[in-house]
Amino acid sequence: MLKVYTHSLGCKVNLADLATIVNGLPDHQYQIVSDAAQAQIALLNTCTVTHRADRDVRKILGALGRDHPNLPVILTGCAAKLDQGQFSAFANVKQVIGPSQPEAVAKSLGDWARSLAPTKEHRQRQASPYVRIGRRRAFIKVQDGCNAHCAYCVIPQVRGRERSVTPEQLLDQLERLLDQGHHEFVLCGIHLGRYGTDQKPKTDLPSLLDTMAEWMGDSKSGARLRLSSIEPMEWSESLRQVIAKHDCICRHFHVPMQSGDDAVLRAMRRPYGRQQFAEVIETLRAQFPMAALGTDVLVGFPGESNQAAQNTQALVEALPLSYLHVFPFSARQGTDAAKMTNPVPPTEIKQRAAALRQVGKKQWDHFLRAACGKTHRVLVEKSGADGLRGRSASYLPFRIVDCQCPVGEIVSVRAERIEDGRLLGQVSDLAEKDEA
Repeated sequence: MLKVYTHSLGCKVNLADLATIVNGLPDHQYQIVSDAAQAQIALLNTCTVTHRADRDVRKILGALGRDHPNLPVILTGCAAKLDQGQFSAFANVKQVIGPSQPEAVAKSLGDWARSLAPTKEHRQRQASPYVRIGRRRAFIKVQDGCNAHCAYCVIPQVRGRERSVTPEQLLDQLERLLDQGHHEFVLCGIHLGRYGTDQKPKTDLPSLLDTMAEWMGDSKSGARLRLSSIEPMEWSESLRQVIAKHDCICRHFHVPMQSGDDAVLRAMRRPYGRQQFAEVIETLRAQFPMAALGTDVLVGFPGESNQAAQNTQALVEALPLSYLHVFPFSARQGTDAAKMTNPVPPTEIKQRAAALRQVGKKQWDHFLRAACGKTHRVLVEKSGADGLRGRSASYLPFRIVDCQCPVGEIVSVRAERIEDGRLLGQVSDLAEKDEA
């Protein structure tokens, strides 16, 4: 049995890709281990969305080479696609394979496994790939690729054009993962809101979501669906109606803004203005009062003036957001933004990002306080000496005390107070929940 150490960087799509790879590795031939010291080979699934992501890859490769010099590494993912020797030059990297090639990765691992004596053990039911990599929340990649070509983004070069998975294949995957014991499923994609536009006949995300939610309701599983990031102009009325129709769809919505200044948005080639973005957030908050609403902000895009930065911060402060993800601008080779000649000084980028993170912290603290005294449905993700850990449908972090609930189950928890950035709660007998 080949012992494989796995490490995935970056987005939810990367996690789904890693699970696809692991699912192709029979668990009577491969053991996924969480400690590199126990492994015979390492699989590193990479991200390249920023310079920091590339740096993290180099850092991990260096640490593996230093601490485990005889451990071979297979490198895959987005950074592998753009590798120009910066990663393959590491002595421990034995093969570099681009993203969305699970068969090629499985073949490479199979080549390493053939030196071991084959086992005659066969299991009728293979464990979930997510459980094997230590996850209780399953990620279902419904589409890959992006046709948008925002000025700062390298991902279309790495992931290619948009392509969607058929609804039939996705329902099969959902059924299989449910049978393997999962109770939460995150629908993810590089451009999730464009799901189905490439298919013949065309379909769309609301139709897929409605079909999956109907199926889950019929199965009486008590499981739930969560959406990953959806672009502002793709929050159609039909999508909001489907979400409102089904309680099994988590009220947690991530809507990337990037900038709150119209001139910067145009330079980024984002297809909306600050007023349109504000209307999307306000509409979602009005329809789903207790939902988690989050956004991304890209700080220091070339040409971003002090006034533009102030416009962004003012908009963020004015909107009913629950949290922020703040990213300093990172010029990626091959993008139009990398050719721009009016960069923002790094010290200014750092100051602007720090100010936005302070705003985001206040918004998150307010969201946590508003959750106290209410009952939430929490997915139990891990257990420890201080109790159970998990997240609610609105992605609130919980520590649950005095509970022996199995890991992987969804339970009703009454939030009592905030402790160390988490909600402290106890299992409640109440059937209703307050977070919808």
